[in-house]
Amino acid sequence: MTMKPNHFLSLALSLAVLTAATMPGHAQVSIGSGSNISSGGWSITGSDPIEIRWRGKLVTAYQTGKGLPKPFFYPLIGPTGENVTRHWPMKEGVAGEESDHVHHRSLWFGLGKVNGYDFWHEPGTKGKEGKRFGKTVHTGLKGVQIKNSENAIILKTTTDWVGTADGVKVCQDQRTFRLEHREDGSLVIDATFVIEASEGDVEILDDKEGAFAMRVMPTLRLEGKHAKGSILNSEGGTGKDAWGKRAKWVDYDGVDTKGKELGVAIFDHPTSFRHPSWWHARHYGLFAVNPFGQGHLEKGAAEDAGNYTIKKGDSITLRYRVLIHPGKADAKKLDAEFVKFSAE
Repeated sequence: MTMKPNHFLSLALSLAVLTAATMPGHAQVSIGSGSNISSGGWSITGSDPIEIRWRGKLVTAYQTGKGLPKPFFYPLIGPTGENVTRHWPMKEGVAGEESDHVHHRSLWFGLGKVNGYDFWHEPGTKGKEGKRFGKTVHTGLKGVQIKNSENAIILKTTTDWVGTADGVKVCQDQRTFRLEHREDGSLVIDATFVIEASEGDVEILDDKEGAFAMRVMPTLRLEGKHAKGSILNSEGGTGKDAWGKRAKWVDYDGVDTKGKELGVAIFDHPTSFRHPSWWHARHYGLFAVNPFGQGHLEKGAAEDAGNYTIKKGDSITLRYRVLIHPGKADAKKLDAEFVKFSAE
């Protein structure tokens, strides 16, 4: 089914049925969960996972299945046609990949210390036995908006943060994801997370583990099998020196498995909580922006410097942009992208 430009589609997931509602003045229609909703170049299919395509080709899928420790995007196809994140643990046996850090699931969001629960690691993680684990549970796809004039599609979802063993709900969040396809083949993913203290105070303790994160493909790493990558940040920091520093953006670049140049940048919006944030950007491929890790990432900072409590009924907002681009990193272009993002 093809919708007209800029129609708002409100999708309710109930009994495996998606209900799509257009803006006022247009008819409301219901479609089966296996049906396709499309407009312009974008289309979206299903609910578990939610698959997103550009001109019929899979770009990514928001993995929402029961039993998963968290929702996440996988795969994530870049401008060269390859997945830019590590396949494992979603897919076994990919050449050159390490099978470490099982909780590094492609592109995800999580925190290490929230009201005594660990929403970063997963049960069974080596060295983390005996911890109180939490899981973030996808609870609904609230809406989809397709903007043909921007070559963009917007998804709005809801998520509960609950204890893995006891089922206690700690808080909830509202997520908005905007995906944009650009003429040069670049893929943009804007991610907004509104963490709401719906059940009571939410105490987030300083921890290097967090928050919006990606595990990049082996060829974008600085070290390890097939590593051909480099790191650059907005302050001129490079390589391992980018770890733990505050910056407006950080970029990993290198090549894909066929030698084609590409890179991945993440930007921290000026309105995002504690901008400019700290970066847990590691040589082995973990790429994370973390506004709660000051004490663990910044030299000389107090161990609890990153602590923050969201009072019951209040919320905080985190806003980030992922840019998957062809070619090597260009600091001037990335600075211009940050200015563009800042104005949105």
